[in-house]
Amino acid sequence: MLTPPEQFGIVEPGLYRSDTLHPSHFPFIRSLNIKTAILLTPELPSRAMSNFFEENQIRLVDLALGSWKNNSGNNNNPSNAASEGQGGQGGAGESGSAAGGGAGTGAGGGAAGAAGSSTYAMTTPSIPAAPFQTSWWKPLSEELIKDGLEMVLDAKNYPIIVMDTSGIHEIGTFMGCLRRLQHWNFSSIIVEYRAYAGNKARYVNEQFIELFDIDWITLPETLPAWWIEQEQMWREEEEERELQLQQEREAKARHQEERRLLVMAAANTAS
Repeated sequence: MLTPPEQFGIVEPGLYRSDTLHPSHFPFIRSLNIKTAILLTPELPSRAMSNFFEENQIRLVDLALGSWKNNSGNNNNPSNAASEGQGGQGGAGESGSAAGGGAGTGAGGGAAGAAGSSTYAMTTPSIPAAPFQTSWWKPLSEELIKDGLEMVLDAKNYPIIVMDTSGIHEIGTFMGCLRRLQHWNFSSIIVEYRAYAGNKARYVNEQFIELFDIDWITLPETLPAWWIEQEQMWREEEEERELQLQQEREAKARHQEERRLLVMAAANTAS
C-alpha cells in the first residue's frame, strides 16, 4: 500500500509539497517519478532518505544551508562569530534553528561536502548577500525564496517535491510567495496556508508572504505548462476587465455629456 507523507500536497501538476520523508513514504514518492527535491530546512537528510534519492537518481537541492536565517542570535554574539568562522574554513557551515519547522542544525561545510559526495548529489547554491537583507522579524531569507521559486518555475527540474521538517511553516511561506507570483488574492493565499498549518499558523509567516517583493523573481526560459496556461488565462481576464472598465468610462462620459446638453437646452428655453 502506498503511504503519502502526512503533510503531502499537490501544488500544481508535477509540483508537490511535503514534510520530512520516512522509509514508509518511499514507495509513494517513487511513483511520482520525482526528478528534483528541494529542501528548505538547514539540516542534512537522513541516511535512508539520502540513499533513496541516490537510488532513484533524484537531485537534492539544499537551499537552506548557507541561506536560512539564523534565528538563534546575531553577528555580535561571539559564539555565532566563532561558528561562522568554522563554517568558512569548512566551506559552508552555519548552525541555527529553522524558523517554524522544528529544531534543525546545519552541519559544517566540510562534513556536508563529505556526506554529499558519498551518498547523494546535493547542491547548495551560492547566493549573494546583497541586495537581500534579512531583518530580525523575518522567518526566512528572501534569497532562499528567490532561488527556490526560480527553480520550481523551471520546467527542466520537473517533477519537483519541496520539503521542510514539518511541512507547515517554511514550505507554507514558500508556497504563499509562489501564489503571490500566480496573482492569487491574499485572502486565498492565507486560507491555503492555514489549511496546512491549522492552529500552528504564524502571523509572521503571513506577514512575510504579504510583503515579499515578487519583482525580484526572474522567470526562467523554460516555464512549466501549468504556469503558461495560468498566465494566459490571467492576461485574458485582465484584458476583459480593462475592456469592461473602458466601456464603463465611455458610458459615464456619454451620460455626463447628455446631461450637459439637457441643461444647456433648458437654459436656452428659459431665456
